[in-house]
Amino acid sequence: MGIFLHQPPHSRFYFQRTIYRIFLAVVFLLTFPIPGMGQEIGAYKTRTSGDFNQTSTWEIWDGSNWKAAIQLPGANSDIYVDRLHTLRLTAPEAIKNLFLFSGSGAGQKLNLNGFNMDVYGILAGFTGTVPGTPRGAWNSQNWIGNSINSTLTFKGKSRVIVDKASWSAQTTQSRFGVIFDPGLGQELVVQAPFKALFFRVRSGSLYQKNDATISSLPCFTLSFNTETNNNGAGPFGTFTVEAGATFRSACNAQIIHRTGANPALLFDLQRDATLLLEGQDPKIEAANFILEGSLIFKSNQGTKNFLSSSFPASAKPTQVRHLLLDGNADLLLPDQLVLQGNLQELGQGSFQLAPTQLTLSGAEDQFLQTKTLLLGSLILHKPAGKVSLESDLSIYRSLTMVEGILDFQGHDLLLNTSSLGTFNYQGGVWHRLRQLSYFGLPHLLTPASGTFPFEDLANGGFRGLQVLGPTPAGGNLSIQFVEQQGANHDANFQDVDGTEIVYQLHSYFQVLGNPRLGQEELELRISADSLLLEQVVDLRVVSRGLAAPGLPIPGVLEGYPWAKRRLKWLEFSDAEFTIGSYREATVLPIFKKN
Repeated sequence: MGIFLHQPPHSRFYFQRTIYRIFLAVVFLLTFPIPGMGQEIGAYKTRTSGDFNQTSTWEIWDGSNWKAAIQLPGANSDIYVDRLHTLRLTAPEAIKNLFLFSGSGAGQKLNLNGFNMDVYGILAGFTGTVPGTPRGAWNSQNWIGNSINSTLTFKGKSRVIVDKASWSAQTTQSRFGVIFDPGLGQELVVQAPFKALFFRVRSGSLYQKNDATISSLPCFTLSFNTETNNNGAGPFGTFTVEAGATFRSACNAQIIHRTGANPALLFDLQRDATLLLEGQDPKIEAANFILEGSLIFKSNQGTKNFLSSSFPASAKPTQVRHLLLDGNADLLLPDQLVLQGNLQELGQGSFQLAPTQLTLSGAEDQFLQTKTLLLGSLILHKPAGKVSLESDLSIYRSLTMVEGILDFQGHDLLLNTSSLGTFNYQGGVWHRLRQLSYFGLPHLLTPASGTFPFEDLANGGFRGLQVLGPTPAGGNLSIQFVEQQGANHDANFQDVDGTEIVYQLHSYFQVLGNPRLGQEELELRISADSLLLEQVVDLRVVSRGLAAPGLPIPGVLEGYPWAKRRLKWLEFSDAEFTIGSYREATVLPIFKKN
């Protein structure tokens, strides 16, 4: 009972709560001003249709009355374009907040006339007597315009620039472009659908919010002019993110489109630009994609889908430069993906690449920074640069080596783990591969399926290993290349035919065939690239300090000089293989590459 004795009287308690609520309401209004609640002292409104640079066009608010203007609005001025008036630019201009009359009989409100207007505040529609009440954008033809060269550029500090209470995508036939240019470290927020001829994020960040209060169309979509007589009936409109700028979207469906089922013409993420997607199933409707910047997926819940589209005329983005995953959610990758830059996991989430055929291309160094890397298939097609891995690489089906360098940095390669795929070697090399495990060998190993392109970094030169010939049913192959600088110049052991082996390379291969028992006869080859030879027939495949299993075959020159040996599957048995020579004039090796 005593607990009630210490409570304040009801009237006092009610009074305290009321004062607290009033205080919060005042703080909210001061923090998030609502457009159209009252014009500021020094605000301008049109007194008639006219040119921006004529004082006769304007009236100014002195706090009590509207008076004839004696000077022009500037970057710190709010302007209202009133009912039945059209404001025309004759040069580039700058203002703070831009309010346009919206409603029946509005007509054209802002004729940009091929010039740019910088906006340092908000863009809003209103109805009624100035300052009026907020209302969405109007749909009269060319409400804002009037050409592809007519632009609104949003500059200044971080803020909301359009709000759903006072803007909409009803500017269906307005002829103007929008540029977002707030500067480094600043973020502009879109909280209403927005339509124009084009959008360009020039600097800072543009944040497209998701409206959780609307279930039917939660995305504040960015879309394009619907005029068909000027712009055609198909894809139209470009969205560009320039170098150093970021477009951040929390949306899923129709992040960008034209109208109806028509996509934009182009989504262009330029080099060193960023696209940050926070939705679980993001879709951009564009007929063409250029994704040369960084594509970041960020979420801490569930599993995210890769960027996609749904309109029949929209493209499916399959080529990106840098791909990053931030947060705890996993990301499902598409069936086909071309990566020209880095693959990076920044949080606990992982790329789900098991169904994906990944093509690594381009001419720059690439870094695959993942906790694990399980791919459906991989194609390496790099004319320059190299790919560095920070984890083991497991390939469920096929690996195609066209050209380029894979630097495993001491990790393993598990190839064709399903035994349903293929290995196709056309060119390229492997650096620092600890171990190759090759599952489901084909019935016949050829130079395309049986060339393993190791690079001897310790001594310099391509140290390819070829295993050629028939394989046992269900056979697997394990290969390790151990790099050691230099050679034994006093080997002095005999091969099986009695030939004295004088020199022997320190770097060597460990090869294990499974099943061990097999009478199939193979030819084993090791490349002697960058080694000084008197004659190519000097070459022998030997073991370290003793004769190798099988029988020697004279070396050949086929692109590279090759040391050769004939043996059977059962003779692998964890054998070690390297290059030797029996001629005094042979020097192994002659130099070491950096």
